[in-house]
Amino acid sequence: MRSSMNELRSWIFLGLGLLLAGLTGLALFAVSQEYGTRQVAAAESIEVVVARTTIGPRTVLTADMLMKRSYAKDTVPTGTVAREADAIGQTSLVEIPLGGAILKPQLTAAGGRTGTSLSVEKGKVLVAFPTVDPLTAAGLVRVGDRVDILATLATAADGSRRTQTMLQNLEVVDVLTPTREQPQRVTSLTFVVDHQVALVLKYLRDAQATIDLAVRSRNESELTTTSAVDLAYVLQTYGLRR
Repeated sequence: MRSSMNELRSWIFLGLGLLLAGLTGLALFAVSQEYGTRQVAAAESIEVVVARTTIGPRTVLTADMLMKRSYAKDTVPTGTVAREADAIGQTSLVEIPLGGAILKPQLTAAGGRTGTSLSVEKGKVLVAFPTVDPLTAAGLVRVGDRVDILATLATAADGSRRTQTMLQNLEVVDVLTPTREQPQRVTSLTFVVDHQVALVLKYLRDAQATIDLAVRSRNESELTTTSAVDLAYVLQTYGLRR
């Protein structure tokens, strides 16, 4: 009887030992799988330079503005900067948001210069165009919108006037509005245009043309042919009689 009990105990201890060995093996397998997954994830991520704070346009980048962040390999933006040393001392052309990856096209080697001219391409000029048209006054013309300029001008000695789409598809770079420091400042739109268009804008302003803006669809960039409108056009088109 005692021999049977001892044999039973031996089998129980053996079973417990096998069970513990199995559990230990499963735990080690799980740990090794997790470690392997981490290793694969680390191998498939890339560190790039990002903005530690919001960086304004035309700002010379310093070390305290930058930090490193890991991106999954397949989500790394095109043109990222991999080393902070490659960004320090460069000048930003546009605003870079907090946490945003630093991209090479956003930077220029300007030797520490920070003027507005850094963001103006060769052959273009930055101009301000004062306007009191209803859309701008209502705040409906925003940075990034593309607009057409409609102008009514006196075209004859008798004072007769004609209306025409003068300029098309101008991108609004900034909207200058009155401030607490400059409450008398006239609301103006800024555009980057070629030298000839800059002269047309100045003429329209100096000639005291009546100006209205038409905001374009984001899906339309083609120039449109329009016919000038005067009294004769309205009378003929709409069948009116004097």
